Amino acid sequence: MNADWTVWILASSVFLALYDLAKKASVANNAVLPVLFISTCCGCAAYMAALAGCGRLGAVAAGVTPEVAALSAVKCSIVGVSWLLSFCALRTLPISIATPIRASSPALVFLVAFLLYGERPAPLQAAGMAAVFVGYFAFSWAGRHEGIDFFRCRAVWCAVGGMAFSALSAIWDKWLFQVRGLQVESVQLAFQAGLVPFYGVAFAVDRLAGRGKGGTFEWRWTVPLVGTLLAVADWLYFRGLAHPDVPVSAASLMRRFSVVITFVLGAKFFHETNLVRKTVALALVVAGIALICLGK
Repeated sequence: MNADWTVWILASSVFLALYDLAKKASVANNAVLPVLFISTCCGCAAYMAALAGCGRLGAVAAGVTPEVAALSAVKCSIVGVSWLLSFCALRTLPISIATPIRASSPALVFLVAFLLYGERPAPLQAAGMAAVFVGYFAFSWAGRHEGIDFFRCRAVWCAVGGMAFSALSAIWDKWLFQVRGLQVESVQLAFQAGLVPFYGVAFAVDRLAGRGKGGTFEWRWTVPLVGTLLAVADWLYFRGLAHPDVPVSAASLMRRFSVVITFVLGAKFFHETNLVRKTVALALVVAGIALICLGK
């Protein structure tokens, strides 16, 4: 197995953490669909500008064949639902609760990868995964001390739904890059461009229907950063996952190291409480990530 994939995945986790922080700052007490639509447009524009700056936009666009466009459209649908649910959850939940719930998606990734791809982690990796799973679920224990009922809170169920679709997206990514062998940049270009009409239609339908349940939209400077930071995080992640024989269960889990950065910075910027209990859970996550890196 090529050891370089861990560098790509961990670099992705840094940008994913910054994305989570920008996302929380953008949707807190704000309308969700306008944030999703504007940030997606900005992310797509930033990615295309980066390709153009490298002189590769034409070549990458030429790689968006009808097959790539169709398969990327499936990814757009999966990720589009995942983000919508996750943004709705993050609108009300503390970031130190919402982000770890989403970060538990590797548990489902591991199960599906075991069933579909026959992935077998090394002993240290298995121990690391177990530690991370325990750490993620320990966050629910911390949440109860903030008055959050994990079984009755609608926002929690939105977070869980977003997590489930995120796991499905990770499995689809492995199939796209390792089974089908599609080109990373072309898939991401089709994916980024496809999300724009996805959220554009959702936003238009919501406004035309006169629902507006998400409240009024307030512009914040973090909104364009959301899509841009995620575009960088996705590109780094796809590059790592494109290496042959990379176990998607381990890669997905390592990417969620972002929860550590989000936890520390989120506690500082959003003045969150109950940090002692959350730190215990976080320590398990860090220990698990270390075991995964040692066991590769």
